[in-house]
Amino acid sequence: MKSKRIYTLTRSDISSGQKTVQSGHSLAQYIIEHNPHQEGEWSNGSIICLKLGKEKALKRWIKKLENMGLKISIFREPDMDNEITSIATLHHGDIFKGIPLL
Repeated sequence: MKSKRIYTLTRSDISSGQKTVQSGHSLAQYIIEHNPHQEGEWSNGSIICLKLGKEKALKRWIKKLENMGLKISIFREPDMDNEITSIATLHHGDIFKGIPLL
């Protein structure tokens, strides 16, 4: 079985610098909220950063991941009217096939 990795999905309609920072925020948020290292689910293994459309696309993925029963973290950027800029989850990765790397 493939080990789980943390995946971030970040909006592609923001600048390159913003993409990097927002991805980091959702990763940190996931670790704070779900403690995957303490649960034995992830021990600083792979982190895969992907880019994905606008906020609307992230909302569709939030719904999809929640329907699958996955733990997710949502980062909302205060400087962008609290819009969703990035999400993070822990998964084996097959569901993200075809989404480009950040």
